[in-house]
Amino acid sequence: MLLLMPILSEGENDEAFLEQALKGANNVILLIVVDAHTNEEFGFATSHIQKARTILEQVKANIGKKRKHSEDLLEWGDTQNKVLNVALLRKVDKVVLRKQENHYFEELVKKLRAENLEVEVI
Repeated sequence: MLLLMPILSEGENDEAFLEQALKGANNVILLIVVDAHTNEEFGFATSHIQKARTILEQVKANIGKKRKHSEDLLEWGDTQNKVLNVALLRKVDKVVLRKQENHYFEELVKKLRAENLEVEVI
């Protein structure tokens, strides 16, 4: 199973989240979107590229310990649109997201589900 896991916050590097998110996955695409118009609640602004990269490397190391293959992507642009586009272009089986309490997150989930993508919110 091909899984898309956008890194939208520091919370994706949580052991319990990763354990549940990776069930059944063979390959994982880790996606960071650098969004010049984001706020501090959702995604990563251009000034936080290094912080996002550090989180991604930690997540990637934890995935490797579970003997799963992963690749990482760094995209620039609107977070919601980039997540949706990568999911569609790469034909992922599932998008796994760590739950956030803000309207940007809720909009993302709605957009993904509107495209008939399987979305798991943990």
